[in-house]
Amino acid sequence: MIYSNRIINPKLYSEIKEIINSNEKIEETMKRIYLNENENENEKDFIIERKEKQYKFPKLILIMRSELYRGMFLSVTEDKSNKVTDYSELSDKSFQIFEYWIYSNQIKNEIQITKEIIDEIKIGIDYFQLNQTNPNLFDLLIKKFNNQNQNQNQIKKKEKKEKCLIF
Repeated sequence: MIYSNRIINPKLYSEIKEIINSNEKIEETMKRIYLNENENENEKDFIIERKEKQYKFPKLILIMRSELYRGMFLSVTEDKSNKVTDYSELSDKSFQIFEYWIYSNQIKNEIQITKEIIDEIKIGIDYFQLNQTNPNLFDLLIKKFNNQNQNQNQIKKKEKKEKCLIF
């Protein structure tokens, strides 16, 4: 479930619309707007509730990363009800990957990527509507997965070679 208790102000709305429609670097602009608009780190004004746990996000970051939230927050509507989205199909690890990526546009180095996580991320990309982000989260995961497999294969070859030398 997702909860929001604040509407984006009109000045910020027009600035965000302008950024989205321009070729300006979204990362730099997002940081600039967020730092100017929300000097207090506690200004996370949007909650995603998942498996009875709450995750707080600034609306601005969600707007910049996700078509779903961009449409939700920037469309003019009189609907004041809470919107509900179910993220229960994602494992905790997959959701943490999304959470970190939404803030940093990166994947943590220490995260081990498996085929199951990649499959869940496909679902998550649809949930969050992240298809047009740059760099593409799915592409980054595939690259990391391939690198992990390549490293594991090199380690196995080295171990096999060492065993042969012993005998």
